[in-house]
Amino acid sequence: MENLGFLPNLLTYSSLLRVTYCNKEALLMKLLILASHPVPYHASVFRRISQQLAQAGHECLVVYLSDFSLQEYFDRSFSVSFAWDEPLLEGYRSAILNKSINNQPHSFFDLKAPGWQQLLQSEKPTRLMVVTLNYLGAVSATVQARLQGIPATLRCETSDAAFVRSNYKALGRSLAYKSLYTLFDSAIAYGTLNRQHLLSHGFKPKQLGLSYFCVPDRFESLSGEEKQRLRETLRHQLGFSEHQTVVLFCGKLIVKKNPELLLEAVSQIPETERCRLGVLYVGSGFLAEKLQSMVASIPELKVHFAGFKNQQELPPYYLAADLLVLPSRQQGEVWGLVVNEALQAGLPCIVTDAVGCAADFAGFPDFQVIPDNDSISLAKAITQVRDRPRDFERYRSLMKEFSEERSAQNITDFLLSFSRC
Repeated sequence: MENLGFLPNLLTYSSLLRVTYCNKEALLMKLLILASHPVPYHASVFRRISQQLAQAGHECLVVYLSDFSLQEYFDRSFSVSFAWDEPLLEGYRSAILNKSINNQPHSFFDLKAPGWQQLLQSEKPTRLMVVTLNYLGAVSATVQARLQGIPATLRCETSDAAFVRSNYKALGRSLAYKSLYTLFDSAIAYGTLNRQHLLSHGFKPKQLGLSYFCVPDRFESLSGEEKQRLRETLRHQLGFSEHQTVVLFCGKLIVKKNPELLLEAVSQIPETERCRLGVLYVGSGFLAEKLQSMVASIPELKVHFAGFKNQQELPPYYLAADLLVLPSRQQGEVWGLVVNEALQAGLPCIVTDAVGCAADFAGFPDFQVIPDNDSISLAKAITQVRDRPRDFERYRSLMKEFSEERSAQNITDFLLSFSRC
């Protein structure tokens, strides 16, 4: 939620949008979740929240501003057209305000909220949870809900450390957020940096819950033998020997992710040691051609470009690797969900201090945090962890707090307890 775009003058509504932090008579009976569009890592959590609320006798409806992600679309960052290979609307009630949109929105004004007022009247929600404020439709919908006395909880991707900003820009941004956050009586942080942001922009500790960002665990159902078979099969197909340490980069090949830093770091490792390494790029983007040209100048290095892989195709690539590198710049990496996936697969991780989840995973064994855009530090880190034995279950117990089940339960418990406090 870094591109605030146009914000209404919320201070005008200050008397109407007075926040009530603890309503002893209110019970959470019907939750409306407002999101921009369906994506796998949100849909699976929404499904669990809906099921958990239903088991407790409550209701949930997820409202999306757009449905563009339900069909094949061109992703500007991946530079490819694709459709998600997982069901995004199954297992929970949903409504879509802007249907049959074929293009990925890119500006604050691209998505409005048609039919929102009628939806509020028909559904009569007792609480709204807002998962995006990136679009005018989300902001206006929240204002309309608050004007009708519906309390709102914030759950958005925001961090003060995600970008480098001038003092003036940081001040203007902070004032805008503080004004915007008067709409909410509570918030659920997704990690340490997000919680710090919320505390510094007007929320009190008693108003905050915590539910970590999570992804579906596609490895949990696999036996150790199946994981080993998938690992060996793919490594053989890609041309990596069983003695090579395969370093994985998984994500968009764009400037923010800084995928070049991995090759710059590996090129500094002596050739006698470099030949024991392999590099695996899984993903696509406009930097692919540049990366391929860089490989040509690095002798004694096996590199494979796998291209874009959809959700169901990813597990073998994580299993085939020996460690993950996420070298993102300070350009908006508020979390880094590929790190969750790598840890689920038992991979040691090396990330820059610009990656938001570093604040929450830094204490994990063999999890290294290096300075942003520092190839020397990355080379040293790779050398330090490259010979760790491959253990698919290395982080299994530690990742329980970052599971979908725990994340959804934390959200559900907070919303129910906060509304009843």
